[in-house]
Amino acid sequence: MDVVELVDRSAASALEHASVLQDHLRSADRSSDPAIRECRDEMHRLVGDIVSLRNAAELLKRESGAVA
Repeated sequence: MDVVELVDRSAASALEHASVLQDHLRSADRSSDPAIRECRDEMHRLVGDIVSLRNAAELLKRESGAVA
């Protein structure tokens, strides 16, 4: 397994786990609780970061395929 595949698989796994956590946060949605809102917002940013990692892995795959 090369580095690009490792990044892609790791990001996919992290995205799966983040999605489960996000679902738990939604079910515990108490808009009046600032800690829940803050945690939900942080999860949203985390999911965005993970998606960015997957996109970067895809770009690396394409670039390495063009070079090979």
